[in-house]
Amino acid sequence: MACIVRRLGIIALIGALAACSSGSSTPSTSNAPNPSSTTVTLLLKGGGLYDQPVTLSRSIVNGGPAGVISILRTNHAGQAVFTDLPSSGQLCVYSSMVVGGTLYEVSHCAQPFPASYALKYGPHVP
Repeated sequence: MACIVRRLGIIALIGALAACSSGSSTPSTSNAPNPSSTTVTLLLKGGGLYDQPVTLSRSIVNGGPAGVISILRTNHAGQAVFTDLPSSGQLCVYSSMVVGGTLYEVSHCAQPFPASYALKYGPHVP
């Protein structure tokens, strides 16, 4: 019984840590080429976020982008359109914002990267 209680406590701790940031990555399962461009829509609670930076990079290291390719700001629809993508290799998108002194981050990596992707801040962001 004590083991079950301890495991539930660990699961709750992991859940609390995950509440501060969210992200995803898709394992490299295909050598298919990347599209020539991608539209990334940055969302918070179902709506697009205007004038927020989105970084396109080769990887995410220690929670942030590494091998930065380009940084764009979102338009009124919450979209950033990256063109002239590298034809092969993993690509990642990343965005962050500070709300009330708390840093929130979202990211996604994939190979090949999709032609459009919705990068979503979780419901925990105020």
